[in-house]
Amino acid sequence: MSNLVILGGSGDVGSRLVRLLSDHQEWKVWAVSRRNRAVEPAHENVVYTALDVARPDAAHSLPDDAMVVNLTEATPPGLVAEILARGGTVLDTSATPSYVHALIRAADGTNGCLVTGVGTAPGLSTLMAAALASDKRVETLRIGVELGMGRHYGQAAAEWFFRTLGQPYDDPVTGRSVFPGTHPWRFSFAQNETPRLALDVAFPDEGIHPGGLELRVHHYLAVDPPFVTRLFAVAQRLRLGRWMSEHPRQMTKLSQWLPQFGQLRTRIAAVAFDCEGKEIAANLFEGGDQADLTAAMILVTLEAMRSSDARHAGANSIVDHLDLEQALSGLRRHLAGGVAIHTNAWQRPN
Repeated sequence: MSNLVILGGSGDVGSRLVRLLSDHQEWKVWAVSRRNRAVEPAHENVVYTALDVARPDAAHSLPDDAMVVNLTEATPPGLVAEILARGGTVLDTSATPSYVHALIRAADGTNGCLVTGVGTAPGLSTLMAAALASDKRVETLRIGVELGMGRHYGQAAAEWFFRTLGQPYDDPVTGRSVFPGTHPWRFSFAQNETPRLALDVAFPDEGIHPGGLELRVHHYLAVDPPFVTRLFAVAQRLRLGRWMSEHPRQMTKLSQWLPQFGQLRTRIAAVAFDCEGKEIAANLFEGGDQADLTAAMILVTLEAMRSSDARHAGANSIVDHLDLEQALSGLRRHLAGGVAIHTNAWQRPN
């Protein structure tokens, strides 16, 4: 039986991943969080444990031979560096570029394996974009993610959303620091659908650039129903994004009081453009709840790594272990009956 540690194991994604892994008796799962949850379903191969990952000696409380899944940006890069220094493997799901870059620096010079972008966005969105980037005509990629408000998201996910709206990022075209919402875009998340507004934000793009080829990669975030995205766009124009970013907990508490509306789904559109700005090709995805998709993407990545003899020391990304077709096949296998998955791709001829 192999050991698997889930840091942030009591959150939305962690709980779903535990349920998926409870059917895989080849894993002994250590679900780690700061506090044990009061009530947990019983699984023979799951151990729930409380641990403050910010403690200086936290690494000594983890099994030496475990693969580690990091679901929380509260995990210090120094802890990840300790795990990697002893030859461990860490799969990271984080969506904040500065945090991901800190982990990549922590992996430098170690013989462990850090895999970034193991989730929905980045992760599945990365694979969708990387599949398009293999076309030499592509100069610009625009990746839009639409999150449905059919349920209240967990505290960590909601706080990340509000923090992201106020965090400046470097514009891929000018290199200047801009605030989210400065350069919005409209995406057709399904064929023959009216384009929907999406706000420009910062996402990690490790793994998208093939062979070091320089591409302009733009990321966008939208909310379903669309009027919510428009409300956030107005808030950005009123310069409220920074305030929301500085008060993510208060905004999260407020959002929990709002009614649940919109569809319970996740949609991704990855669109490629040539040097003249003409649309070349697109990959479209529609699935269910983001937490379910992320948990399944983690499991698919774990399976791919266990079945491969390749050893990738240092920092690498999900594209080093999966391609888009493998990921979609795995999602259909693990989420059959509970989540609808729809993909669509088109390409303009040469």
